[in-house]
Amino acid sequence: MTSPKSRSRTDDSTPHRGGRPTREQATRIDRSVRESALELFLQYGYEGTSMNAIAEAAGTTKPSLYARFPTKEAVFRSVLEWAIQRTDWPVPEPPAPSLDDLEEALTAIASAALSRALEPSMIRLEQIAIAHASHYPELARRTFGTGFWPRKQLVVDLLNRHAADGSIVAEDPDLLAEHFLGMASVAPARLASFGIVHDAEERARHTRSAVQLFLRSLRPVDDERT
Repeated sequence: MTSPKSRSRTDDSTPHRGGRPTREQATRIDRSVRESALELFLQYGYEGTSMNAIAEAAGTTKPSLYARFPTKEAVFRSVLEWAIQRTDWPVPEPPAPSLDDLEEALTAIASAALSRALEPSMIRLEQIAIAHASHYPELARRTFGTGFWPRKQLVVDLLNRHAADGSIVAEDPDLLAEHFLGMASVAPARLASFGIVHDAEERARHTRSAVQLFLRSLRPVDDERT
């Protein structure tokens, strides 16, 4: 990763009047701070990143930074939640699959979830979060908990759609979606945080196994006897 460069202090970060930036300027400053802080945290870790460095990389002033984020912890919290929920980072999210074919949709969702979880930047971010989880347990729970998985609602919608026509039984779609995404990406992500990353063939095998196991759990009772 290239070292973040200081962004020039343009009119975007200059207060509009009375020392206060406009709403548009404030939004741009906040995004610049998060983008710069994310790069710095990934490159230098939490301890190796200072508020001075964040302000300089974002092209803003320390007073302006502290006005938005009173502590480095506050920056870290904001950056983690923002990064985890982005659909363009660390790689753009693929288009949502068609929900018509249950197995194909589950495979596409699992593959995308696993690919994102094993991106080097995501692995590094999780390593940093794990290292500081004991200090910020609520932060770790909120950012890496299933409620922030971007594909959870997609799985819920998929299950509801196919349960409605009787092809599967999905009495608790929210919980089932968590179980599925957990099988698809959480275990490999944890291994990756310790430097264990399987090759493409093994990842494909993992995805197929997770999808088939999940599908068997959704079969109506009558189907299980056939």
